[in-house]
Amino acid sequence: MRDTISTSSDIDSINSLHQEDLENGGEFVRTVTIASGIPELIEGDHVTVTSKKSRGKGSLEESEKRYTVFSKSEKYLLLIIAAASSIFSSLGSPIYYPALGTLEKYFNISEEMVNLSVVLYLVAQAISPTIFASAADIFGRRPIIILCLLIFIGASIGIAVIKNYPALLVLRFIQSAGISPTISITSGLVGDFTQRHERGGYMGLLSGLALTGQGFGSLIGAGLIAGFDWRAIFWFLVIASSVVLSFIIFLLPETKRTIVGNGSVIPQSIFNRAPILYLSHVRKAWDLDTPDIDLLVSQNRPEYFAPFKIMAKPELFILLLNQGLHMALWVVLLTSLTTQLSKNYNFTVLKIGFSYLPAGIAGLVGSIISGRLLDWNFKRNLKNFNSVKENSTTFENEAKFNIVKARMQLAFPYNIVAEVFAIIFGWILDKNLSIAGLYVTSFITCLFIMSVTGIVITLLVDMYPQNSSGAVSAVNFTRCGLAAIFVAALASMNKTMTVGGTINFIAGLGMLSTVSLIIPYKYGMKWVEERNREAKVGSNGQEK
Repeated sequence: MRDTISTSSDIDSINSLHQEDLENGGEFVRTVTIASGIPELIEGDHVTVTSKKSRGKGSLEESEKRYTVFSKSEKYLLLIIAAASSIFSSLGSPIYYPALGTLEKYFNISEEMVNLSVVLYLVAQAISPTIFASAADIFGRRPIIILCLLIFIGASIGIAVIKNYPALLVLRFIQSAGISPTISITSGLVGDFTQRHERGGYMGLLSGLALTGQGFGSLIGAGLIAGFDWRAIFWFLVIASSVVLSFIIFLLPETKRTIVGNGSVIPQSIFNRAPILYLSHVRKAWDLDTPDIDLLVSQNRPEYFAPFKIMAKPELFILLLNQGLHMALWVVLLTSLTTQLSKNYNFTVLKIGFSYLPAGIAGLVGSIISGRLLDWNFKRNLKNFNSVKENSTTFENEAKFNIVKARMQLAFPYNIVAEVFAIIFGWILDKNLSIAGLYVTSFITCLFIMSVTGIVITLLVDMYPQNSSGAVSAVNFTRCGLAAIFVAALASMNKTMTVGGTINFIAGLGMLSTVSLIIPYKYGMKWVEERNREAKVGSNGQEK
């Protein structure tokens, strides 16, 4: 049985399939033909979804195979390779923190000048993904990831051998501009081969692995400085990223559905082809000799300003602002540890590095657990929606499953817990109280902030499957942009408000933004559907 869904190619948010087409988010019965460029539950020219008429393990496996040729273990392997490339984006900033005091003395500069290198890194992290991630949505994930790593390696070599501070500032900006898009691009990569009912778990794991560098970076940096000198940090980054690049060149296949469909289509461009595709057992496992050409998705018109258009949507602006404030809180929290533990607790560089372990572990654990909870909550909401629709005689036939509400529900408790423990952390640090209390509060704060990040990224990939990398770059823009502002003002704020007051102020802003989440939670899906109707009317008018 085949249905046709036809609407404007520039509709930029999700529609849900009706009850007869959607039972568990990924089983197999009907074929839906989707017009070019429409983000659906499953993007593509033809997708298979379930009806109540057919269930069973065999049909589910057939559906999964139809949507992507990658097995579950292969999906996890691709995710790990992707995370290995993006971890340098989060690692590049904190690994540098232990060197700030050393660089201040080495180049004979002020604290404000040395902090400028941190601010420039964050500014590049905010801007660069909006360019490179949009390119990845057009030219493919693989070539842009390789390009990003090459830029990062070149800049890291330059920093390792420079002799003056202005050169360090320029190269740190280039280094960040090169590597920061990888988080957005790899989120798009994982979105290519996952469906909604499983996406939260995969995105959570990806975020956790990619952003653990934020927690472990300072420990690595401190160890390298203690054993060698500050230049060893950048030689380490060169060697580690070169190893990852070699794995990516040989093992990472293209996943962009406009280029490879479900993975069974060999890319036309040599830059998108991985050598692994030429192995006989891979050709057989991924059906490369009998590709599903009909699953190739038509390429939308290039949207280089897509992240800014996304931020202009009221429901997403509020959500991104909330996530950005909490991530800025996290960065300020970690940055404050470096200076305060050295000045007030008399910690050595190496001991300061170990103090970041609770935050690093929390980031990984929080992302994995929250991803699984996100999948569970999605299925729970979907089951309730279907149950009401089946049993109600007054239920509107055209009612859509509210994906915005289903994804956002967990953000409220996560944010509240993070804010409360951030406030406690701030005053413990300010009053030089228990170091154990600092470790516990930093762990809990980072655990829940990372969980919120996973929610936002998953929702954006749900809503913009064909432009997922560009959509996720909007997260980077708000996160790093706000972090850059607060880090630039951190020294002045600490002098005026004290460390505890500064952290409490940012946590207070986070609380206000959490209250504002009620607006997209209540009206978000309504606004999405209104834009869809307007786009459909506009499309029909143009056709006439």
